[in-house]
Amino acid sequence: MFFLAAQALPGPAHAARVSVPPQEVKLDALTRDTQKHSLGGGRMEMVWWIPPEYWQISVAQNKGTDPETTADLGRMFGDYNIVAVVQGTVASDMEYRFTPESDVRDSTVLIAPDGRVLSVVAEDKVPARLAATLAFLRPILANSIGPLGKSMYFLVFPGNDAAGKRLADPLGDGHLRVKTSSKTHDFRLPLGSLLPDKRDAASGESFPGDFLYNPYTGRQLDASQP
Repeated sequence: MFFLAAQALPGPAHAARVSVPPQEVKLDALTRDTQKHSLGGGRMEMVWWIPPEYWQISVAQNKGTDPETTADLGRMFGDYNIVAVVQGTVASDMEYRFTPESDVRDSTVLIAPDGRVLSVVAEDKVPARLAATLAFLRPILANSIGPLGKSMYFLVFPGNDAAGKRLADPLGDGHLRVKTSSKTHDFRLPLGSLLPDKRDAASGESFPGDFLYNPYTGRQLDASQP
């Protein structure tokens, strides 16, 4: 049940872009697009923006999920942006000293593409079902990134503004930023892993869907070329 259906998730706001079918998205590529890592100066950090589409794609690639249960869970995730953060220092004995969850929560903000700065939703304001689901998912997702996952904390941010408009659309334009106590992590939109590949008609080369030009020749890529 931990892979959630997204039949009820909101569709992309950018009408000019259409995601490839969830079954065809490469989940490892989407994970790379939504993770940022930093290591240097005695500090380490990993930030993982997990948009609602991640759950949609995960469940689409796993059979046997109950549609009635997962539709409701899809709506729940559609109202929020989840950001996972691992942060710490490297001690002289080469052991990691991880930042406590309370410090991570207090120092991390989400900056929407329109420049709006969003704070973490207070724990007592997170719906009980969402909190319970994240508690269930945390060890599963943490295992996917190895030992660091044991100190990964899920932060809940708003997903929509007061008018119900999405604050961060993976198929939209601009940049989503996660600012921590030590670094600002930049996610360029749209996410190429959600878009069909583009092909250079002249060379036959394929590139991620967010590329506008062939990086080797400068030739513009035609979105009509599969």
